Amino acid sequence: MQVQNTIYSRTNPENFKGRIDIIPGNLSYEPAKYVRNAYNTLTELIKDKPYNMYIRQLHKNNDIKLTIQTEDSFIKNKGLKVEGGFKANKDSYVEVAESLIKGYEEKSKKQSSPLRKKIKAGLDLICNKLLEALEIK
Repeated sequence: MQVQNTIYSRTNPENFKGRIDIIPGNLSYEPAKYVRNAYNTLTELIKDKPYNMYIRQLHKNNDIKLTIQTEDSFIKNKGLKVEGGFKANKDSYVEVAESLIKGYEEKSKKQSSPLRKKIKAGLDLICNKLLEALEIK
């Protein structure tokens, strides 16, 4: 599995590569076997993303829980995250991961669009003021 330097990924987000984290010692034999089978496909799905995929087994009912979230948000237990639970079988991992990634990206766009609008409005205002100042002189 890919291991990253957290400080480096924070200072250079353009170099960040998403990764898969399995909560240590958490998967029993069957789910671990399915993760190994789906690992290459899951890695391809998340490799160039600015967020990670966390895999955890809920031992109470033997369900698997996938979480898509940035590392900082995961550590602080806040921020944008998308989770999905399912019964472990070999086909579920990729299907659930694809839908969670899509959901995360949609939520991320919705969350960031008001900020983009404010920034664009501010930049437009500054540009207009500069143009007015240049025309007067």
